[in-house]
Amino acid sequence: MIVRQHALGVAATLRSEIPGIRRVLVARTDGLPFYDDGDPALHDSSAAVVATVLGIAQQSGMAFGLEGLEMTTVRGPAGSMVVYAVDDHHLLAVVTEPKVNLVLLDRVVLRLIAGMVGAGPQGAGSRGSGSQGAGSLGAVLPRQAAHAL
Repeated sequence: MIVRQHALGVAATLRSEIPGIRRVLVARTDGLPFYDDGDPALHDSSAAVVATVLGIAQQSGMAFGLEGLEMTTVRGPAGSMVVYAVDDHHLLAVVTEPKVNLVLLDRVVLRLIAGMVGAGPQGAGSRGSGSQGAGSLGAVLPRQAAHAL
């Protein structure tokens, strides 16, 4: 089970280990916010958008035979947004400055996700035990997404 303290710890670790992190949020895969260090007025719409991004990426990956999707990246001149599947019910989105090393970000985030999933009583049956983690993630496009887009 993932609790708010896990998300707080992940956000603090990311900010201390990687310069240029703008925002960290954890949302449920149904588009509901769980933790967000961004503008409170945007928590609901942001959670819906990142859940939709991950759902679309998973569907796209499946269409091309790419199973076990772990993450997707949206990159532009102003920075990047990387969305990671944490488990079947949660995702982690990180918004960065343009010059952040995304390979380093991936390494740190995947380590933190393994710790977050493994920390709870259900961690043994999740991503940390060698399962594909996000591979079984349901591709649900949240109801709020239509309003957020």
